[in-house]
Parts: sequence; structure tokens; C-alpha cells
Amino acid sequence: METWNIQKVLNWTTSFFKSKNILQPKLSAELLLASVLKLSRMQLYLDYNYVLNSNQLKKYKGYIKKRLENIPVQYILNEAYFRKIKLYVDSNVLIPRPETELIVEKGFECIKGILSSKKKINILEIGTGSGAIAISIASEIYNYDISGISNSSWYLIATDSNKEALEIAKKNAERNLSSDKLSNIDFINCDIFPEESSDFLNKFEGKIDLIISNPPYISQEDYSSLPIEVKKFEPKSALIAGKTGLEVYEKIFSKVKPLISSDMCYMVFETDPKVSSSLEKMAKEELKPKQVEISKDYNLRDRIITIKMQEKN
Repeated sequence: METWNIQKVLNWTTSFFKSKNILQPKLSAELLLASVLKLSRMQLYLDYNYVLNSNQLKKYKGYIKKRLENIPVQYILNEAYFRKIKLYVDSNVLIPRPETELIVEKGFECIKGILSSKKKINILEIGTGSGAIAISIASEIYNYDISGISNSSWYLIATDSNKEALEIAKKNAERNLSSDKLSNIDFINCDIFPEESSDFLNKFEGKIDLIISNPPYISQEDYSSLPIEVKKFEPKSALIAGKTGLEVYEKIFSKVKPLISSDMCYMVFETDPKVSSSLEKMAKEELKPKQVEISKDYNLRDRIITIKMQEKN
């Protein structure tokens, strides 16, 4: 009987995936095998000669068949890693990308600035999806050098119009956060924020200090050129904004104005490099901010827009 050790399995699978034009063939092979063997990717290479047993090979072959259908690895395994957390994901939510981690970094810069001049910050995340951004902020907020930060210093509202996505976000929060941090997060099923809730408006009108979001920003034209595994399996409503790619930003700008704190408020959004300059212009016209900053991603492409609203005199 032919034996298959880790090295042989990885080499064969990578070559096979390449021949079938599977995206990221080596990474796909590593992640799937690491899951089967309950090892990290690094451990695979430290134990190259380990021989897989029949049950492990059978499970791995099943994963290979799914990957050949262009199902993303994260959906096959129902897990994705984002910053310091592991998330449950399925086709109801977008797979979190490394670029989106930069929004969290920028968010913490804003949080530090806000809490340097006030005792509490209210945060609104629009379109939470898997909960990656909200949960990362909650899980890491005490790790940053923020003077006087405590459980009474922050509150976070995460919204999503997709009920299934919101349930996934709640599940991920429960898996990753302690009970005291969970008490500081409210997940709400709505579009942008619950406009018709008098309780919400009474509580947060003029009191939101940070608005953060990775909204749909792909134009209808650009959507057609996305990889097949994105178009076929990831939620279309979380990707396409409309004809120009700016539609959701415009909607957010028009609706959140009553919530913006008059003391100090930042807005942080992920965006498409193709529309970043148009988005900057729109933000200046719609919001009349004090400052708009465009930051680049790991590939030096315009990716994050940070909007600082005028501080109260």
C-alpha cells in the first residue's frame, strides 16, 4: 500500500490544484491539511515525514473535492482568522480580508484620540457581517496604550441588515469575548442604524464618536471580473454597492448625521482604490468635515478613508 506523508501530500495537492487553476494552490493545500491533522501550518513543515492514516486521507480527499468546486477554504472549514481571533464563517458572511485589519488599526488610533479628551466613547459599526471588526475592537481595546480605558469607557453597536449574518456575529462574539466585554456590545438587525427606534435615537443622538464600516463598494461592472469563488459563494449583497460603487457610502453619510457627536467624531471606512478620490470628494461635500485622510493598504493602494468631523469650539 502506498504511503502518504505530509510532504508528499502537500506537493501532490499543490501541483494538482495548480493544474486545475485553483487560486492560492499551496496555501489551500496547507490550510486544508492543517485542519485535518489539527496542526498549524508551521507544524506541517516540522513534521514533514508524518504518514497520514486512512481516515485522515479520506477526510482530506473530501476537502480536495470541495476545493475543486471553487468553494473557498474558509467556507469548507467554516473558519477564518482575523487579527487575533478565529471566526465561524459560512456563505452568509464575507470572508474577512487582511486589508480590513487595517480599519481596526485606524479605528484604535481614533479611539485613543477621542478618549484623550472625554471619558466614554460610543462606537457604531455598520454592516458587521461575521463580526470581525467589532469583536477585534472589543477583544483588543485594553491592549492599547489608552489612558484610563475601562469597561465603562466604551460601548459598541454593531448593525447588519442580514439576520443570518447577525446571528453569526453574535455566535462569534460569544466564542471570543468575555462576559464583561459582551455586555458592552449590542448587535442590531437593521439597515445602517435603527432609525425608527425612539429609544436608540434618544440614547445616541449626537453621541456617536466613531463610525466604522467595511460596506459594499464594488460596482456592478467590476463585480463581473471578480474570481469565480467570490461570485459563486460570497454574499452578493455584501459586495455590490451599485452602478458606481459609491451608493452605500452616500446612504450612510445622509443617514448618520443625527448621530454624530458634536465634541469629536471620526468615520473610518474601507474603500476601493478606484473610487477613493470620488469618495473623498463626496465626504467633503456631504459632511463638511475638518479633515479627510486616505491611507494605503499592504499593496500601497488607497484603501482606508478616515473622516474627522469638526470639533466643537
